[in-house]
Amino acid sequence: MTLVNQLKLYIPKFLTQKKTIVLFFALVLFFCAFFVVVYRPLGLLNPPPVLRLLNYRFYSLILVAIGLLVFGVSRRFLFLAQKRVDMRLQHYFIWVGVEFLVLVASISAVAWSINQDENLILPVLVGRVTVDIIVLLAMPYIVTALVFLLQQKRIEIASLTNQLLENHSSAIDSGRDDVLQFYDKGGRLVFVTKRSNVLYIEAADNYTVIHYISADKEDSLVLHNSLKNIAETFSSQGMVRCHRGFLVNLANVRYMRKEKDGLVLEISYCERLIPVSKTYAQEVVQQFAN
Repeated sequence: MTLVNQLKLYIPKFLTQKKTIVLFFALVLFFCAFFVVVYRPLGLLNPPPVLRLLNYRFYSLILVAIGLLVFGVSRRFLFLAQKRVDMRLQHYFIWVGVEFLVLVASISAVAWSINQDENLILPVLVGRVTVDIIVLLAMPYIVTALVFLLQQKRIEIASLTNQLLENHSSAIDSGRDDVLQFYDKGGRLVFVTKRSNVLYIEAADNYTVIHYISADKEDSLVLHNSLKNIAETFSSQGMVRCHRGFLVNLANVRYMRKEKDGLVLEISYCERLIPVSKTYAQEVVQQFAN
């Protein structure tokens, strides 16, 4: 992609997010403070009489405050503009360029009005202010760029991770049978089996009991997790909530019949009849008929 085409791309949301602007502003403020402490005042070549009663650093603080005010107003309008219109990179660079020129002009004007050196030449003062502002803003821009690149790398890693998980899921789904992985509340993997092996899952207070086929007979496993969590996890894998306390695998339901207390399900390898409450009856009937 050519440079011209890159400039026509929309700017990343990261550049105009409130947290990015706050980060940049904080960095500018930090480097301004550092600048005032270790460096001579912005645009100040010779100590004018007005500054003999004041400290050089106080002079710098005045200029820094003006610069921060200009910068804050500019970035506030940039934030509002981006919310209304999707800006392109070329527009962003133009904005930053104009912002820089306004900073140079405003700080130079104040420095010129304070300096009383008759030999001071305005272009020299403007040149010095320009260099000082470039020095001040270089590190904040570099740090912001590094944070942006780090964020992009994290997004790429997350995307690759999701892709690997999707590929893994596809590989499992392409097999002869689905695999169900059961985790406890702490996120630890406890039990893995083929979906066709699961008969039904029963609620037991803060636990659930998984009833499954083992060696051609029913077996069970107690899991520290709620039935609600398990139902949400496996809702798309043929596991259906039929009762407040039961989740059934429709693939192992032999038949459904009406009894005095309502519908019941007969499960393969299981002598127990699983009740179907009125709340879930319609959904169970529909999915069982499909």
